[in-house]
Amino acid sequence: MQTRATPNPVGRDVQNVVNEAQELLKTVQTEGANKLDEVKTKVHAQYDVARAKLGDLQTTVTDGARAAVDSTDEYVRTNPWTAVGIAAAVGAAIGFLATRR
Repeated sequence: MQTRATPNPVGRDVQNVVNEAQELLKTVQTEGANKLDEVKTKVHAQYDVARAKLGDLQTTVTDGARAAVDSTDEYVRTNPWTAVGIAAAVGAAIGFLATRR
């Protein structure tokens, strides 16, 4: 019978495999955490860029809409009867198209 002082070679090999597997898991966990941090940093950077571009786009759209409203308001104030005629024509066209269905 073998004692603890002289473990069998198979037991020692199994223990070595277990120790190496634990070391490998620690290494993978550490490397995985490093890779995860790297990916998080990239995603945050891309998110910040996208958010800035969205803010710029929102400003551009708002400015364009404001300019369109201002020019339309000015046109209607200077040409009220033309605006009424255009509105009536558009309304008639929509009514005609709606009744065809």
